Amino acid sequence: MPVPPERSEVPEPRPPRPTLLPGPAPRASRPGWHWVSGRSWPLVIGGLVLGSLLARVAAGALDGEGRGIGVGGTVLVATLVALAVRHVLRRSATSPSVAVPAAAPPARAEPPPAPPTDLERGIAAIRRADRGFDPAAFAGYAGMMFRDVQGARGARDADPLRARLTPAMHAELRASCQELRTAGRSVRVGEVDVRARITEAWQDGDQDYVTACVVGSMLSHVVDDTTRTVVSGSPKTAGAVTAFLTFTRPAGLNFWRLSLIQNGRAWPDPGA
Repeated sequence: MPVPPERSEVPEPRPPRPTLLPGPAPRASRPGWHWVSGRSWPLVIGGLVLGSLLARVAAGALDGEGRGIGVGGTVLVATLVALAVRHVLRRSATSPSVAVPAAAPPARAEPPPAPPTDLERGIAAIRRADRGFDPAAFAGYAGMMFRDVQGARGARDADPLRARLTPAMHAELRASCQELRTAGRSVRVGEVDVRARITEAWQDGDQDYVTACVVGSMLSHVVDDTTRTVVSGSPKTAGAVTAFLTFTRPAGLNFWRLSLIQNGRAWPDPGA
């Protein structure tokens, strides 16, 4: 008996795997697109319940025969209430937030004022009895007194300045003038260019004191009365001037008097 030929088993072709295409990108959520947030669901549910109750009450009130408005009317009223609640929630979600103004930075504390100097305290003490005391005007008076003293030495006569000098200062200036006359010499002064400023002010008991520094330059020389020759100094070269003049007066509206000149010597030495 003939043997049938063996059947070769050919595997059935498998269907190709479906190619997975990327799905559409998820849509970005927009503010207010969804109905409500998770926290607002109780309000929506409450609105639905309240709308249903209102619909039933309205149905009973409007239908005089007691048939009501039916299930469809109830659902319609509840839907309208829910839409109204949704609208209110969306408006509250999209309402702009009120910006809280930033707190103003604390104001910087001003540094404490510097304590007054000795000069300022002295001027304040003098002004307690003389409110019109002006340091700038007084500095001008000090410069004028320096020039007048040099003029008195040139004239060898201190008496015109008696009222503006203390007795001790007047006696010293008179002695200097007498010394020049005795030596037969004279002082020549010219081109006095000085300025002054107050450096000290104080009060001692009922007495006021002010010291002014006078600086600048002037021509000053001593000549022999007989020969007219220059004994000291220079008639052409100005010399530097630095002098401290101290004035005093009884406290109050009284006249200032020169009491002291400090600078070694404020004028050339007639005996040089």
